[in-house]
Amino acid sequence: MMTLRRRAFHGLAAASLLGTGSMARAQERWPARPISFIVTYAPGGSADLLARALAPGMAEYLGQPVVVENRAGAGGNVGSAILARAAPDGYTIGMGATGSHAINKALFGARLPYDPEASFTPISLIQQQPNLVLLGNAVPARGVVEFVTWAKTQVGVQFGTSGVGSSPHLTGAMIGDAFGIAMEHVPYRSGGEALTALAAGQVPVVIDNIITAAQFALDGRARALAVSSAARSALLPAVPSFAESGAPGFDLVSWQALFGPAGLPAPIATRLGDALRHALRTPTVDRLLREGGAEPIGGTPEALAAFLAAEIPKWARLVRLSGAAIN
Repeated sequence: MMTLRRRAFHGLAAASLLGTGSMARAQERWPARPISFIVTYAPGGSADLLARALAPGMAEYLGQPVVVENRAGAGGNVGSAILARAAPDGYTIGMGATGSHAINKALFGARLPYDPEASFTPISLIQQQPNLVLLGNAVPARGVVEFVTWAKTQVGVQFGTSGVGSSPHLTGAMIGDAFGIAMEHVPYRSGGEALTALAAGQVPVVIDNIITAAQFALDGRARALAVSSAARSALLPAVPSFAESGAPGFDLVSWQALFGPAGLPAPIATRLGDALRHALRTPTVDRLLREGGAEPIGGTPEALAAFLAAEIPKWARLVRLSGAAIN
């Protein structure tokens, strides 16, 4: 009888060990199925195009398909909230951006359905690029100093952007604060609409992301005044930064980063970051970013966490300064 009990006990123990080993092997085999890559903006936009360019390289590295899913709405809030609620198993990741993960915390306040820091696991900063300030051809300024002098003779300088609370809107607020000029915001439904209005002479200044604004300067429909990043952009190397034109410390960039839900295991986050860096090095992605005036980054989770901790208060100050509000 005792022998039978001992055999039963040893059998259960062995089964338990085998089960534990099976679970460990299952974890080691991650990923064992396709990974969902949430993009918080609509198909066809720059974020969507970037995600779809990154997905094949990440899939090649991970050995499983990476499937882009567009979950647009509320300035990136809808898709970000979906990511925040996902299981932290590495099978759902998402692209966060300046709006969803920095600006919106101050813009939406308690109505934001997630916390940009606490609700996510940082994986890697993907890219960053400046906003570009364009002047209509009727504006008599040829540089930042001349623009400031001209602006101070105006009751208020109207500037068009893609909308209230956008990074171009807040860039305009920082320009006004840095140079002591009155900047009057004119929101349009999109950056493209604002740029069309600029070329038609309906608004004297437009601020937009360099990827869409640069062509208007290159083909003569407008004049490039300055970029919002601390350094010049390789896309328009002759265009100065505000930081070198009388506003030291002026440094605002639009960015995109890769996140997982809070609680994502560190080994999985590290491997996802490695997959992203592999994708960023592919010629297709590198060309897409650099031709759009963006700088590929691909940093560590720790670097992204530190970057985010600095970005949130920076943009919050500009939200307060601009008086931006979402009704």
